[in-house]
Amino acid sequence: MESKKTINIVLKLEAHELNAFESWLRQQLEVIDLKILPDTEKLYTDDEYFKKLVKGVKSAQLLRDRYINEHNK
Repeated sequence: MESKKTINIVLKLEAHELNAFESWLRQQLEVIDLKILPDTEKLYTDDEYFKKLVKGVKSAQLLRDRYINEHNK
């Protein structure tokens, strides 16, 4: 029996397509989590503190992923 893998993807859709796409996705796959991400482009461009937060999150995620890959055997 083949084991299942969990994946995470980020997509851009037109707002009017979202409900139909989510419904289709849930019918086709076992959806664990689905989030609508806020548009943070202006924050990232204009706010140095936010930019620093984003960089910190990315660094923490990289460290977490490396730890998982090294210790999750």
